[in-house]
Amino acid sequence: MVYILNTEIQDKKVIKIALQNIFGIGKLNSIKICISLGISEKTPIKFLTSEIKNKIILYIENNLKIGDELKQKLTRLKENQIRIKCYKGQRAKFNLPRRGQRTHTNAKTSKKVTGKL
Repeated sequence: MVYILNTEIQDKKVIKIALQNIFGIGKLNSIKICISLGISEKTPIKFLTSEIKNKIILYIENNLKIGDELKQKLTRLKENQIRIKCYKGQRAKFNLPRRGQRTHTNAKTSKKVTGKL
């Protein structure tokens, strides 16, 4: 097991997939990281040297918001939406779907939790 930015990553995984285990890094960001550092996307983590791992960590810390910092940003955004009483904020306040999903037959679980059913 390898730890990159407080995230446990298996040695056997390919770097493109392994980077996606870090909260805030998706498919596109993992590909961008590999391209910018000149690493093949199909290289397993166990074949990377500590020098390359350090380069990956530095790139992520300098260019991306990840982990707790990203989670705090998302919670502040949600709180702000609730405070200004926009549509998304009101739906979030009552724990209902926010992006136009159907609630007549779906999302009954979220409606039961808040007592709206």
